Amino acid sequence: MVLEGKIKEVAQSQKQVILSHKGVPREELANVIVQDFFATIISGIRRCGKSTLLAQMLQKEPDNVFFINFEDPRLFDFERNDFERLDRVITESSCLTLFFDEIQIVPEWERYVRQKLDERFRVVITGSNASLLSRELGTKLTGRNLQRELFPFSFEEFCRFTQKTPSEETANDYLHLGGFPEYLASRNEEVLQRLLIDILTRDIAVRYGIRDFRTLQRLALYLLTNVGKLVSGGKLKTQFEVGATSTVLEYMSHLETSYLLFFVRKFSYSLRKQDVNREKCMLSIPDSLKPIPSLSVKILGENLKI
Repeated sequence: MVLEGKIKEVAQSQKQVILSHKGVPREELANVIVQDFFATIISGIRRCGKSTLLAQMLQKEPDNVFFINFEDPRLFDFERNDFERLDRVITESSCLTLFFDEIQIVPEWERYVRQKLDERFRVVITGSNASLLSRELGTKLTGRNLQRELFPFSFEEFCRFTQKTPSEETANDYLHLGGFPEYLASRNEEVLQRLLIDILTRDIAVRYGIRDFRTLQRLALYLLTNVGKLVSGGKLKTQFEVGATSTVLEYMSHLETSYLLFFVRKFSYSLRKQDVNREKCMLSIPDSLKPIPSLSVKILGENLKI
């Protein structure tokens, strides 16, 4: 349980902080539409700039937007019943637009969002998992959501952030450094190491109740260091001594919904052949994510090298 006074205090302090975030104007800003009676959903990999995008949206009408980030440690005890206290804080603020950052970590959040839509509020939601766009929304918000995905910096955004002129050399820098804002600002590889750990633990292991975390780590690092190669669920099952191919495919699906990797399935005009080849896919990763597979990632105190 979180007290009403604490919710109000956290929301006010968070809003002051996020309004101070300027950052590079994101290209996706022009494509995000906040529409009446619909929840605008913005998902993307961790640390790609979703909060900065919200800040840029917030700066357009700061007095009419209520913002709260549910990943704040002060809200770790937030429960379903605390939505009633949040309601009173929102009513007191007189805001008609609600920005909920990482709300998917709160149980039954979709019911609350549907309630606010019925009350004629405009709602914007961010999340670090693609399932935010499918499983939860498919139950309570069907037909009541507009979906957008945000990725790390594009090449144009990279040039503006680093103040470099587009050129072949700059393009090579982009391919080498990627597009994560925090890493570009610090050039500290520990930022990327921490990012990978957070994705594997918080976005996958904890979220989906995976007990064999060690195998998930090894599989993720193997796939990250073999981008562009053909992989098979059956072969990976044997290599990592997993009990069933379906378990490997499930892990691969979680890696994809967390935006860490993308899988390109073998093309065929025949749906039957596509189904037969569903276990085989080509690994793909956006240029903006390129730094991660080049790292010897230190996880939980031990260097894992594939």
